[in-house]
Amino acid sequence: MDERDWKKESKGRETLEAEFENFAVDSDHLIKPKGVSSKRTVKSIALIIWEDITAYTRVEIPDDFEIYRLTKLTVGILWKESSDYLVLIQDYDLSNRGKGYRHNDFHIIPRGAVKEIRMLGEIEL
Repeated sequence: MDERDWKKESKGRETLEAEFENFAVDSDHLIKPKGVSSKRTVKSIALIIWEDITAYTRVEIPDDFEIYRLTKLTVGILWKESSDYLVLIQDYDLSNRGKGYRHNDFHIIPRGAVKEIRMLGEIEL
């Protein structure tokens, strides 16, 4: 790595460090933006093990379907729970940069597909 590459990499780290200066971790290890006066919400972080729907084309129908079943593991912010489904947010924008929403992607997982739920912690948003 020559000096120009090192300077580019250092500049990127400084920018990233400046970005993270806007966030604080309190004594309970909850991540939250500094100086934001909006109403705070505490959400659980969960790991969900669930079975996805599978479809196969141009595959001979087998005698045993077990090897064709798809089990997924998804980790995210448990946004909503109902008797029918769970909503899990994988990517949440704390800075929001003027957008009208904060989430970037989410899963709606039917309760009947859920095999296991493990609570990993909490986050303050």
